[in-house]
Amino acid sequence: MAFRNLKIFNLYKSLTKNGVAFIFIGILAVVGILTGGNSIQPSNLVNILMQTTTTGLMAIGMTLVIIDRGIDLSVGGVAALSSAIGVTFMTKLNVPWIICVLLMLFIGILIGFINGVSISFFKMPPFICTMAMMKMSQGLAQFILGGKTIFGLPQAHTIFGQADLLDIPVPVWILALFTAIGAVFLKYSRFGRELYAMGGNPKGAWMAGINVNKNRILIYTISGFMSAVAALIITSRIMCAQISIGEGSELDAIASAVIGGVSMAGGEGSVVGAVIGALIIVMINNGLNLLGVSPYIQTAVKGLVIFAAILADLLRRRKQLKNA
Repeated sequence: MAFRNLKIFNLYKSLTKNGVAFIFIGILAVVGILTGGNSIQPSNLVNILMQTTTTGLMAIGMTLVIIDRGIDLSVGGVAALSSAIGVTFMTKLNVPWIICVLLMLFIGILIGFINGVSISFFKMPPFICTMAMMKMSQGLAQFILGGKTIFGLPQAHTIFGQADLLDIPVPVWILALFTAIGAVFLKYSRFGRELYAMGGNPKGAWMAGINVNKNRILIYTISGFMSAVAALIITSRIMCAQISIGEGSELDAIASAVIGGVSMAGGEGSVVGAVIGALIIVMINNGLNLLGVSPYIQTAVKGLVIFAAILADLLRRRKQLKNA
């Protein structure tokens, strides 16, 4: 009985509640067998972790949004625009590197804040609002870059995507840090309790005196910030800015959150689960690449995974209602 009081047991229960831990282990085993063990080689596992960092960071922000019954389709556009502006300032305008880094983060915060205000106070549907912001951000990024790839970033920028700390890549440390912060805040802070209440019963949360508008602005702002952090890692890894940065990342972030147990109906989910969901998505893509599967089929498989995850969530909720 004492074991049940350990926090690690509570974490285990939350991860296995929707089967995400079992899905992860199952896919790891299946892909390992199909690729003849190539997918579980240490070098490839490090590569998988590195690829997971950007998707995982965006999934953290997406998790908060979906718990509130929203959606954020602008995450890819935020990454594209913050990359384009930050790299342009670094290379073309010779602005000090640290200021450019802060500018990239500010752009993510600003776009997220605009999304939050538009949805909270102007009552714009999250899907329409963030889709419009995605198009605007992508268009501005393409205009700034002029369809070209900009190189020549300062060497200091490699710290976000190419450096190691204690033999572990810095991006993995960044993802671990934000995952820990997100998990603690959701579980133990007043903000986390209010967010779950908002997603579970919006009207009840408002009647209970929860400042719904303030919290909603905050979660979209966080989502924009996380996308900008992901942009820092992407530009650091490739040491350039290009128009394809962030393309399709909103789909990966949503898929990661849903696979990780975040319910599209709101009020349920965890940051740790979403990050594991991101790891599952990357493992599937990595395995299909090793098997030489067409990129078009990979996209179809990703769509199938999202469809199956949402269907499983709906069936699970329907069963809960019947048993209630």
